Amino acid sequence: MSEDTSASVQDQYTREPVTCNICGVDDAEIQCYAPEQIVKCRRCDLMYVNPRLDNESLKKIYSEEYFLVDLEKVGVDYPAYADYIGDEPVIMKSMLRRTRKVEKYARTKGLLLDVGCAAGFSLLAAEQRGWKAQGIEFSQFCVDYAKSRNLNVHHGSLDDFEAEDESFDAVTMWDYLEHSTDPVGNLRTCNKLLKPGGVIVLSIPNVDSWSYRLLKEKWIGFKNIEHFYFYSRKTIAKVAELAGFNMEDDFYHGKYVALSFCLSRAQYYTSFKPLLAIIAAMANNSLTKNISFYINPYDILNVVLRKL
Repeated sequence: MSEDTSASVQDQYTREPVTCNICGVDDAEIQCYAPEQIVKCRRCDLMYVNPRLDNESLKKIYSEEYFLVDLEKVGVDYPAYADYIGDEPVIMKSMLRRTRKVEKYARTKGLLLDVGCAAGFSLLAAEQRGWKAQGIEFSQFCVDYAKSRNLNVHHGSLDDFEAEDESFDAVTMWDYLEHSTDPVGNLRTCNKLLKPGGVIVLSIPNVDSWSYRLLKEKWIGFKNIEHFYFYSRKTIAKVAELAGFNMEDDFYHGKYVALSFCLSRAQYYTSFKPLLAIIAAMANNSLTKNISFYINPYDILNVVLRKL
């Protein structure tokens, strides 16, 4: 695959070339720059970023600023949330709703592992529902916060997570697998951790969605430079099969969002600094944090995977 270096992103981060996670080869065609170079494998149709952020850059990305906007740094590169910690009440409503979905597919309400658990609100929701919950999180900031809430969270990745094989009844990956550097490898690890018949319930931005087809390179799924993979039902089924899972069900889900969250997302669509300053101020206003509502834009796909 030839790379148009004239379109490369110029920033503080460093990148590395990768091959298709399904096929293991570099046989892809460029789809767009959004702002990263998005490619599609000619053999299996998996869409992914190539080249992508390396591990040292990811450590910079998932800092405290990823979860909390600093008003002194208006327009900070790619912040994901206005105030993730302050949005706990809204996020908990979504996590409780998601956990009830997990219970629909899990054979028993026992030990649950959430991969990419952030500040641990998913674990709090699972515990409220009667689960015993553990989490894995890459961000040191989030791990420190979760532990301050007495939550069982491992700092690192699935690669260095130590647990007995076949010890978990369910695994969740809420908005995680698009961030993964090795989706097939991660799911294979989860397969070992799950009891026979155990389930993974995960959510991913979906290129089968109306919003991708309408917006193409302007699709919100592309806006975060730490999003590496973009799945269709076809490609997520292939990833699951390689990892020893059957794709049992899929459905779109929404979430509860604060008005402040919506405002923080609006920055992706303007570079006008005076407007960014207004948006940042509004996103951190107590009024916008306290106004929340449930939305389902039908572009985030829930997938249920059953261990074979």
